[in-house]
Amino acid sequence: MMQQYHQIKRSYEDAILFFRLGDFYEMFEEDAVTVSTLLNLTLTKRNDIPMAGVPYHAAKTYIKRLLDAGKKIAICEQTALPEGGKGLAKREVVQVITPATVIEDDFLSSGETSFVLAIDLLAEGVSVSYADLSSGQFFLRSVSRDPRYGAIASLIAEVQPTEILVHEDHYFADTEYQEVIDQSQAMVTKLPSWHFDQIDGATRLAEQIEATTLKGFGIDDSDPLLGSAGALLRYLHETAKASLVHIDGYTLVDEGRYMKIDEATRRNLELFQNQWDGSARYTLIKALDTTRTSMGARKLKRWLASPLTDVKEILERQGWVSDFVTDKAELHRVRTHLQSVLDLERLSSRLSMARHLPKDLVGISATIAAFFLIMESRYTPLLNESVEQEELSRLLSLAQLIDSSINDQWQGPFEEGKVIIGGFDAELDEKRALRDGGSKHLNTYLEKVREETGIPTIKLGSNRIHGHFLEVTKTHADKMGTTFYRKQTLVNAERFTSDELIALEQQILSAVAQAEARERAVYEEIVAEVSAEHRLLSKISSFLSDLDCLQAMGYTAITHQWCQPTFTTEDQFLVEGGRHAVVEQHMPVGEFVPNSLSIHPSGERFALITGPNMAGKSTYLRQNALIAILAQIGSWVPATSATLGIVDRLYCRVGSSDNLARGESTFLVEMQEAAHILNTATRASLVIVDELGRGTSTQDGMAIAYAVMQRLVALEAKTLFATHYHELAHTDTTHIQLLTLQVLEQGGKIQFLRKVIDGIATSSYGLNVARMAGIKAPVIRDARRFQKQHFALYEAESQQGDLFSAVADEMDEYWQSNPIHEEVIEELNTLTVDHLSPVEALLKLQELQRRLRDS
Repeated sequence: MMQQYHQIKRSYEDAILFFRLGDFYEMFEEDAVTVSTLLNLTLTKRNDIPMAGVPYHAAKTYIKRLLDAGKKIAICEQTALPEGGKGLAKREVVQVITPATVIEDDFLSSGETSFVLAIDLLAEGVSVSYADLSSGQFFLRSVSRDPRYGAIASLIAEVQPTEILVHEDHYFADTEYQEVIDQSQAMVTKLPSWHFDQIDGATRLAEQIEATTLKGFGIDDSDPLLGSAGALLRYLHETAKASLVHIDGYTLVDEGRYMKIDEATRRNLELFQNQWDGSARYTLIKALDTTRTSMGARKLKRWLASPLTDVKEILERQGWVSDFVTDKAELHRVRTHLQSVLDLERLSSRLSMARHLPKDLVGISATIAAFFLIMESRYTPLLNESVEQEELSRLLSLAQLIDSSINDQWQGPFEEGKVIIGGFDAELDEKRALRDGGSKHLNTYLEKVREETGIPTIKLGSNRIHGHFLEVTKTHADKMGTTFYRKQTLVNAERFTSDELIALEQQILSAVAQAEARERAVYEEIVAEVSAEHRLLSKISSFLSDLDCLQAMGYTAITHQWCQPTFTTEDQFLVEGGRHAVVEQHMPVGEFVPNSLSIHPSGERFALITGPNMAGKSTYLRQNALIAILAQIGSWVPATSATLGIVDRLYCRVGSSDNLARGESTFLVEMQEAAHILNTATRASLVIVDELGRGTSTQDGMAIAYAVMQRLVALEAKTLFATHYHELAHTDTTHIQLLTLQVLEQGGKIQFLRKVIDGIATSSYGLNVARMAGIKAPVIRDARRFQKQHFALYEAESQQGDLFSAVADEMDEYWQSNPIHEEVIEELNTLTVDHLSPVEALLKLQELQRRLRDS
């Protein structure tokens, strides 16, 4: 057996081999040690071989935990028993389970697409292909090959694959490339070079769709993209070990069709994951997603990851959203019926791959029913025009077939007598009647034997070893005639059989087997009939998911009072009363302060924004970037009005982060992001920059910020540039808007009004923010003293540092000799008078007076 195990294991060295032994999956040697640690299983030994096992019936739970730990699992089953019951059973791997190649609900997140991505580095570009096995989608794409592989990093951030396939020679030869791949959270699988052969790829892709050429999909048979596509398709076949007929087409992605968003921008804008704990909380997708189906949730993520650049496509989506906003009754009707829609993409894919349960058929029928309830003439343009009336008739017949044949109460796997409804198939009903009549025949036979033998206590029993038998006590054993044969002797009884009983038993067993065989045959015929309509079901699922996304955007627009943006051919960005889509939803209604932005086709296309920390600069920057994304997926936007030109590239360089794994400091990462913007931005781009140059000395940082600012002004890219270097506002500001965040100074305190106005900030109010954060008065006092001693010239130019007017200098000297005075003032500032009783207030006043006298 161990020889058999080692032979199979050699072909799956990178996977945990689940080796079937009876009712258990056993793991041996290194696999056993690894799994026992990850799953907290007992590690045993036999002949000094480490072993660990999991029950067959509970395997899915353990497999899910291993997948979450980033492991690949090869399922090895007994496929044939030895002749005569002696020797080894034949075993072979029937499925390789990886995070991206599972299709069962137990392993998948309903709202997440599970892409496996293949990458092939070419001399003048990068060939990439990605597919979702659970839905049958297959994409081919070409991206640029830059020195730091930024395009690949951006693609990974967009697609969010759960597994990446790489050419092993490329991976091990280029550490820069290897680091980009390894930084992804996806499982990485290295494949040999011959898997990426372009000729083999062309052949495989054509055979998959039973065609002689791929030109029907816009793919030339010698296209370099076919290297990664062929490797991907081969891998899917080798791991799934099932029919992949649901992959019946390919999509060639046009890079120019989508807004380009780099990896850093996606991360900084928190489109899908926040930077706090990596979850979806406080992200744009969470703020936008009010879909009713898992298919819609997955598609909305894809739309948000890839905003459009074609105005016609954008306006088509926007038109549907506007219809839902206008017709709230129809919106309610559609949302109600969408609740009954199940995951048709994955249900039909499981059928095609023969990994289905009977309840999957019931789910398909329920979804078809919901489709017909939703479908009205108004939605004909949204439904794929290739769907003919005859196909809709077939779809209806399919649902009727399922409803009349499949037991909708059964939730488990196929089991004889539980799946096909009685009355559907006459032959099955006949065999079931024969099977069910067996007990009646046995009872008749028992009465006959009792009468013939005169033994009223004789019993009829059965077990798996001896089959059916007649049992009598020892007292009556000699009354059994010669037509009965002794079968088994017990302590107090004897068991007999007879030719008639044996014949009756065989008849019953035959009827049970025939009923089971017929029920399975009927079931498989139904499955085949439904599977044959996979392409039609795919069209319906695409329509339902599109509709779900559009209604969700309409529902969100109504709920949060968003506006319909207007697109223009002019390169401009005009937003009135813009708001942050995420921040606003986590504040009391009406509390968020809206702000406008005006970038016209000519003139001041660069906005220099100064102002203190905590005043709202970063929120203002990000909200305009999110408005651009929302507008270009066809959504309405959080604003009073918006008139926009198409943004071809979006950049968001905000905050500070390092990349210690690659030996890159915060400042180096900042400079790399700045270089990427300057090297690739165009006039049609939207650039968001927050605090550039803060990771080095003031002189170096300000010089870099100035040079980058001037370069962006020259590029005429639409730019929002926030900075604490107020000196930049005193340089040549031709073609630059000067904006600041309004601050109210009153009674020795500052209040941030969150309002963007024209002008230049006179202070960063850093010491005051530190005081608000809870830094004690002596520390603030020392900071102020240091500032006056070392930055006198800087303070004279920027008027930064003190909030309390000209008397502050005299007060500083006084406080230095009487520090208790500042402490008392601090305590008075923080005292909540409303919460004090008159007596408590008087006592507090006496205490403060005493402390002042004592000092």
